[in-house]
Amino acid sequence: MMTLPPTTPPLLTREGLGLALGVHKTTVTRLTALGRIPYVSVGRRGKRYELQAVVRALASKPSVVVTEAVAL
Repeated sequence: MMTLPPTTPPLLTREGLGLALGVHKTTVTRLTALGRIPYVSVGRRGKRYELQAVVRALASKPSVVVTEAVAL
């Protein structure tokens, strides 16, 4: 029997994260620059986002209200 490695959640682009959260990609850029949401660096300037980690980060900040994330 072969055991498979645990799966990792997919990483989203800022456009994909914006769609999932129901916000514009500029809002994702602003929240990233403010250090409000976690990201993974990809290459020199690229960033990718894990949806659940971002939702947790936003939920822990009282000034940002997350109502519901859209399933992709």
